[in-house]
Amino acid sequence: MKRGLGLLVAGSFLFYSVGCSTDAGNTAGNGSRSADKKTITIWTFADTHKQYYDEMKANYEKEHPDINIKIELLEFTALFDKYTVIAQSGGKGAPDLIDVEQGAFPRYIKGDVPFEPLNTYMEKDGLSEAIPKGRLDLYTVNDNIYGIEIAACVSALYYRKDLYDGAGIDVSKLATWDAFMEASKPLLGKNNFILSGTEKDEGVFEQLLRQEGGDMVTKDGKIGFDTPTGIEVLKRIKAWKDQGLMSKSSPEGPQAWEAYTKGQFIAAFGPDWWAGQLVQNAPDLSGKWAAVPMPLGGPESVPTTVNGGTGMALSKFSANKDAAWDFLKYTHLNTDNIVSSFRIINLFPALMSAAASPDLHKESPTTEYFGGQDIASLYADLGTKAPSQNQAWWRSLIGKAWDKYEPDYQNGKMTPEAFLGSVEKELQSLIDAEQARK
Repeated sequence: MKRGLGLLVAGSFLFYSVGCSTDAGNTAGNGSRSADKKTITIWTFADTHKQYYDEMKANYEKEHPDINIKIELLEFTALFDKYTVIAQSGGKGAPDLIDVEQGAFPRYIKGDVPFEPLNTYMEKDGLSEAIPKGRLDLYTVNDNIYGIEIAACVSALYYRKDLYDGAGIDVSKLATWDAFMEASKPLLGKNNFILSGTEKDEGVFEQLLRQEGGDMVTKDGKIGFDTPTGIEVLKRIKAWKDQGLMSKSSPEGPQAWEAYTKGQFIAAFGPDWWAGQLVQNAPDLSGKWAAVPMPLGGPESVPTTVNGGTGMALSKFSANKDAAWDFLKYTHLNTDNIVSSFRIINLFPALMSAAASPDLHKESPTTEYFGGQDIASLYADLGTKAPSQNQAWWRSLIGKAWDKYEPDYQNGKMTPEAFLGSVEKELQSLIDAEQARK
């Protein structure tokens, strides 16, 4: 959906949505009117999240008979366009709680942020240290925390254990990317690769840059990728492609998982949710995969990176902020509940106390798929080493600047140094133009 159309559709909903209201009219079974209940409305774009919230809703409403939880599933773009229009129009029709995907968050943080700071709520309930700082940084502006992350989104290296074991290769002993790639070369063939690549390197670059201690945005909100570390990361990706270790393009959708099933790609690095997709979409490979920490690159490298994320935010327009916070706390900061989310939606929790729960390490379809491996223990260990991901209001402009020069770079017309320098210059121009327009 184009942005203009999305805004038009979003506007058409303004007259029909009431974010936090008091039900009226019907008489409840116990003789009291439903008007006595507070309604807390939640917007989410992810069907998996809705599955989890639906289960939590049933339990929460039993424990809190004065609260009605209303969960609305909206299309991704429509949700954020709709909330933007509402926020710019005074807040009428806003939900109480909203799932904010980390890539969409920057659109709300220039100027008046339309979410309620959560610092005081977290301090009051002794939860300030409950989520790793790196996952809170995604939703933090000027030290104000505006969202609570549901998933750790830590990345591991996944590999075809059956193939590597058959070749006598012990992946757990390959500590660096160079060692892993070199050892994997005997497994290459005419039409198969170690890693899946694309015609656009931005996503892979971001993940590997964070592994090396960098980020697209610096901690103080400046452009952070045109650095010696960034250049080395881009050169590494280029070398993998030039040597045939990473494909230069890959199929998408169901065809991508079919390629994994056929052995076209024998390893991958990605977050917990990627592993969940592998389990779901390549069932024939059950028992043939294993996971280990990511191999290291440069001197500042850590054995993981982060990719993606969704934080639940409290709308500043909510009429029942305390009640809304209580449900947010119930779904995202309650150890027992968040452990159950791992079972329901297969995302490893960001909540640090969850790692110690025995229930997190029980047998599951995921452990069975990975040959009985307690993959939750791996994620728990990697979570303590995960890098931060910084935010800036202009972060969504990076892709536009990157796309302008990517064709010339991929066609060999630009060096990595020239490419990153040009992207930074273009990005700064876009930032300046946006600031002037505003």
